[in-house]
Amino acid sequence: MPAPRAEELASRLRHAGADLVALIEEVDERLWRRSPGPAVWSISKEAEHVADAALLHQWFVRLTAGEKVPSRRPAIERARMASDRSPAEVAALVLARTDEGERLIIGLSDEQLERRTRPPRARNQRLAETVELTLIGHYDVHRLSIQAKLRALASAQIDA
Repeated sequence: MPAPRAEELASRLRHAGADLVALIEEVDERLWRRSPGPAVWSISKEAEHVADAALLHQWFVRLTAGEKVPSRRPAIERARMASDRSPAEVAALVLARTDEGERLIIGLSDEQLERRTRPPRARNQRLAETVELTLIGHYDVHRLSIQAKLRALASAQIDA
């Protein structure tokens, strides 16, 4: 029987993933790889980053929960400004990582959720806070950023 807090966090992750995937699926292919400014990630990179970072965030959860994990944490590529993947590929990747995260979270006990996150995080967070702020929050932050980029790109088209 899953812990109620774990169920709630898993549900929130599922909804955050669904919201992001729905947004990705709405992005016009012509805007997908465009950047709203110099040295600013495109929408494609922003969305792909969520999927890539989910592996790192899940690594924190696994490590803190006591699972065996590779000693090196997953690397995140940040230099590229656009993704080579299509919107459908990134949406599928986000959905797969969300499913992985949901299964991981739903399996956590109350005791695991109360552990201090490893490696130590700012403010000495408990694992439940890390899941909420770092994993779920990451989806939301980048969804909002993609929405802002869509508005900026739409505005630039109107002005052009």
